[in-house]
Amino acid sequence: MLIVGTAWLALGRTGAPADGPDLVQSPVPPQITPTCGPVTTVDQAGRPVDVDTLGLVRVVHEAACQHDYETLAELMDHPFGTRTADEAIAELRANDGAPLTILAQTLETAAIADQGGLSYCHPHGAIAIFARGTSEHQWKFTDFSLTPDSLAASTCSQSGVR
Repeated sequence: MLIVGTAWLALGRTGAPADGPDLVQSPVPPQITPTCGPVTTVDQAGRPVDVDTLGLVRVVHEAACQHDYETLAELMDHPFGTRTADEAIAELRANDGAPLTILAQTLETAAIADQGGLSYCHPHGAIAIFARGTSEHQWKFTDFSLTPDSLAASTCSQSGVR
């Protein structure tokens, strides 16, 4: 009874607690939102990333931080790398969404800007790509891979990220 009474008082309750083992319920812990850093606004050469492109990168980053699969699916190009957007979303859902944390961290690195678009290289191997597109097919989130053996991984190696 001493433990129940102490918990009762610690919670700011008045009056006597009722008897029984499950009388004092601990509050439900708040939903933990992943802590994300800021998206880097310059590329590896120190040049500012185009505002429109940066907007897309920030939306993808925010969706990854919030585990917003629906928004990510809408932003993905079709096909998404070598797979469908649905297959990519299934991969992102794996391991309780842990790949989304890696995606967010990847977008917090300085981008490699080249004629084709932007590539973001995580030091541990992940790569996110945003293709420049054409006048009919504007910037898109075109690929994300957790493994350093993806088709675009040579971009990261050549830039000295890995």
